[in-house]
Amino acid sequence: MGTSDVLSIGLSGTLTAERSLATASHNIANANTKGFSRQRVEVDTRQPQLAGIGALGTGVKVINVKRIHDEFVSQEMRSNASIASGLQTNYDFTSQIDNMLADPNAGLAPTIHSFFNAINNVSNDPSSQSSRQVLIGEANALSERFSYLDSRFESLRKGTNDTLKSHVNDVNNLAKAIADVNWKIVLAKEVTQGDPSDLLDQRERLLHQLSEKVVVRSNEQEDGALNVFIGNGQTLVLGKRSASLSLKANEHDPSQLEVVYRNQGADAIVSKFMKGGSIGGLLDFRENMIAGAQNELGRIAIGISKTFNDQHRKGMTLENKLGGDFFKAIDKSTPLTLPSNTNNGDYELKTTITNTDNLTISDYMLNYNNGMYTLIREKDDEIIGKFNSLPQSIESEGFTVELERGTTIANGDSFKIRPTRAAAREFDVAIERANEIAAAAPVRVRTSVHNMGDMKASLENVADVNLPSFTLAQGVLSPTITVRFLDDNHIELLDDKGKVIQAQQLNEQNKAIPATPGIAGEPGSPATPAIPAIPVSKTTSSLAADGEYNDNTSGSPADEIEKGIFYDPERGINLFPTPTGLETGYSVQLTGKAKAGDTFVIEFNRDGVGNNVNALNLGELQSKPTLDNATSNYSEVYSQLVSRVGSKTHELDVNREAQGILYEQAKAQREAVSGVNLDEEAADLIKYQQAYEANAKVIGAASEMFDTLIGVLRR
Repeated sequence: MGTSDVLSIGLSGTLTAERSLATASHNIANANTKGFSRQRVEVDTRQPQLAGIGALGTGVKVINVKRIHDEFVSQEMRSNASIASGLQTNYDFTSQIDNMLADPNAGLAPTIHSFFNAINNVSNDPSSQSSRQVLIGEANALSERFSYLDSRFESLRKGTNDTLKSHVNDVNNLAKAIADVNWKIVLAKEVTQGDPSDLLDQRERLLHQLSEKVVVRSNEQEDGALNVFIGNGQTLVLGKRSASLSLKANEHDPSQLEVVYRNQGADAIVSKFMKGGSIGGLLDFRENMIAGAQNELGRIAIGISKTFNDQHRKGMTLENKLGGDFFKAIDKSTPLTLPSNTNNGDYELKTTITNTDNLTISDYMLNYNNGMYTLIREKDDEIIGKFNSLPQSIESEGFTVELERGTTIANGDSFKIRPTRAAAREFDVAIERANEIAAAAPVRVRTSVHNMGDMKASLENVADVNLPSFTLAQGVLSPTITVRFLDDNHIELLDDKGKVIQAQQLNEQNKAIPATPGIAGEPGSPATPAIPAIPVSKTTSSLAADGEYNDNTSGSPADEIEKGIFYDPERGINLFPTPTGLETGYSVQLTGKAKAGDTFVIEFNRDGVGNNVNALNLGELQSKPTLDNATSNYSEVYSQLVSRVGSKTHELDVNREAQGILYEQAKAQREAVSGVNLDEEAADLIKYQQAYEANAKVIGAASEMFDTLIGVLRR
């Protein structure tokens, strides 16, 4: 071996050691660089020199600087990052709803409780102006609480849109950056014929950041470029070209933004395919949490408004007028029916609440095709009904859809129906004066002071004071009914106000109430067969001023409405409907033992300032099941909402913590494979430094050999 060979071998070793030292130094310098993959110098022997004595070694060469990387581990980390980010985002927003609804001061439950306490105070002293003013104040407080909670929901919805815009912008920037790095990697590989490790790490970091926004899938091309896919297979990055995402208003609701995939002029809405990542978490929160919670709040608002108004209209004010709406009639004004902005027809539809008991918290989609309407409940994608004309009463869902205006509808037209979404923000008090509170019943029962039995008569309920046959006007109950006992077991009904009206004629007028068998005894007891009329002498009668029923020949004529009604003293009787089916719209309960001639008068409750019958009925609404198919009251439905949101928040909290652990484990696994171990690198530095020094000595030895050889030749 010549001197030049020794020198060449020494130089190759020195250069290799120097390259290894530089790589170890590079690793140490980037030990804390996020996403950095450590590098290793791969070496091999140089081509040997063939000689007569065999193959002679010619030194060492660097064949590659290898990036220590496991793609499967990186994919696992990205997958866990997507899930963890989505859960964290969803939890952050959902916990805000949980804190708001469950707050003992800011929530709805204490306000409902205070409102009904005020009603109970009115029932305790219905003539008290101060109690009535407190009730109006509490009603306004309830309205303000609904408005506050709804405004918080709208703020969260706006915050969701703003955050969504930010994340979509991040996705577009990351996609463009990945495409740019792809181009650099392709060029570097063409020039160096090796892997540009630092560029690959840079792309890996960008891909990881993208996975925190949305679930990604990728594959690598032969030239080293990486293709990236999102959603349902939409190509976000293809080589050096990148597509983008944008946002556009929902076709039915401009306040709801949809994610749009844009690529070479083609746009497609992909919101429903965006699963995982921050974007997926936001969309899931918007669709499954905030929409349902806001709809539920609106359902409670409609339930309180509708049922309270219905009962309040059955009462009487301090001014001897029937009660009006206590709250704004939001069951008629707030249901939203939103046409698509792509509709070709001009139909505008209207939705009206018909039964609060059957309302759900879902939105609905009404599609029109080939002369047929199809109604779909979006919560479970169930087809609720198909019909070919409007209006339609959707009894199972508690609302009616009708045509409000328009002349044409086209195939493909669609409408979004939101029965309860806007109700909470519109909840308001309709009355202004304390005298307008209808605490009294409009009907009363007067007992004659001359009755001989221990019979008691009481007004149990006012179901409808505006039936066709028994109309209640201001100061008049037509007809006023006198109840007289013919004997201990039989009753007759008399009308002392006008012409003879038989019970059958009254029922014919009242088409809304079919004639049914009379009920003897307690409400709900079996029907009593008709009994023969008991003969009575024809007399003329009148009511004295004190309510006593007198048989005489003077005064107004008393006209028989019905007689021979059987009465069981042991069981009592709910007087209406009578055996012939006479229905008055109110219920009178008779109990105890009566004597022949005992009388009661059912009349308009004029100046009944101390009467609290309707106030008691209003107070009972607090515990009366009026929602969820008559299974829950207002407070229970709100408690279910709080519980449902709390359970979802807890579920998200548990899942995000569990997923966070999985993500940390995936990161640790990647670090174990690709991370920099400073102790190992320090040891390598010493090793390569020694190798460098040893090879330098080889070069020095070769230099001395060369100098010796030159000196010999000069002699």
